[in-house]
Amino acid sequence: MSDEWLEAPWARAVMYCIADPAADLDFTMAHGWPEWMPLDSAQTDPFTRVKLGRWLLRGQSDEPSAIISAGAARRSRLAFLPAPDAVRLMRLAGAWVGASSLTRLLRTTDIVAARANLGEEAVAFASQAALLPRPIAELMSALGASDIPSAPSALLQCGAAMFGLAIGDIPQMLRTRLGLRRPAPLWAAAVDKCRDDNAGEDAFYAMRRLIRKRMPTWSHWFS
Repeated sequence: MSDEWLEAPWARAVMYCIADPAADLDFTMAHGWPEWMPLDSAQTDPFTRVKLGRWLLRGQSDEPSAIISAGAARRSRLAFLPAPDAVRLMRLAGAWVGASSLTRLLRTTDIVAARANLGEEAVAFASQAALLPRPIAELMSALGASDIPSAPSALLQCGAAMFGLAIGDIPQMLRTRLGLRRPAPLWAAAVDKCRDDNAGEDAFYAMRRLIRKRMPTWSHWFS
């Protein structure tokens, strides 16, 4: 394999994903880890965390070349965003989907629930998101939401599903790595939607628009 990819701006993130898959681990995914090695200790020690990652991925045909090759596709590069930024993007996507319902919230309890699920930034972003092009019917159908959900938790799930659709078809070992992240239910929803179709293209362009608008640090990855 050519080493040209090492010059790419996402190369460091790819290597991080390969070498340290347990860095953002959701502890609920570590079934059977030895009791004599507390998970919190394993997480804070880089050497032990790498061992934890290898243990979690045991039994997989773990070819780093397949993960490296995934970085060649613009859509797949979403999988290499730092986990906190990826979750932030899911929350923003959920706010984009439900912008019309979020901007109509009046009751304090509803606003508090929206902030608890989507976060302060995403709820504040809703008024701007309402001015962006709206999700097309095909995309909403692919998200499993023919109508715009009103529950903030459902909007968050839509954001996670959109993230997965936008990533497209990726190698199984990369899916497994994403499925280990916290919070596990959110990443499970994203991984479940990783596939290559027209709805995924629509989701990717929506995600790229959100990245350019709110997360310019990563925008050059998808040019």
